[in-house]
Amino acid sequence: MNKTIYFILAAHLIILDGCKTTLIRQYGVKDPQIETIESVNKALIRYSPDYAQYLCVFRDSAALVDWFKNKNLPGRSQFYNSDGYRIITQDTSFCSGLETDFAANLETGRGYKIDSLITFEKLKKNLLQVGEKVDLTPSKFAFTCVIFWAKFMGKINNPGFQIAASALQSGPAKKGLVNIIFVNMDILDIWNTSGKMIRTQTHAR
Repeated sequence: MNKTIYFILAAHLIILDGCKTTLIRQYGVKDPQIETIESVNKALIRYSPDYAQYLCVFRDSAALVDWFKNKNLPGRSQFYNSDGYRIITQDTSFCSGLETDFAANLETGRGYKIDSLITFEKLKKNLLQVGEKVDLTPSKFAFTCVIFWAKFMGKINNPGFQIAASALQSGPAKKGLVNIIFVNMDILDIWNTSGKMIRTQTHAR
């Protein structure tokens, strides 16, 4: 897998009308570089010191590929209920269906449509916990909000952080019922990368 997959992901996260090159430059999207856990942690601290405590990374390149192969394209954010099933946020019952609006209006007594094929357990097995406050047990919370981001994506990360901020202002969050997890998708040195190709010593799954 080469770095092209990261640019495909970036294109999914924003609508690139007109000249893609100009818009990518405007959003600060850069060529993916090999990062360290320390460098992505510092990048997250630049957004907010508190968010760095909720940092996870994909534990190796095979884990990232595994997540993509299962058609679990991350998107900007995902919400899971206490049973670990992904909540469908793009629903007409949420009016505009915008993720920030959805996050701000979380309700514990509301019946949300779920995608039972995408579970938090599938994501969890691919993650390496970095932050001190990372909790990978959705049953402890009414909602788990997962924000996918990458250092190379520049300003494309901003909406994800707005979603997290909205979720933390919701009613359930004020009762400690919303969990936030920031999953980084940069290429990490711990993945045993070489050149443009991503390699891993992990056994094939």
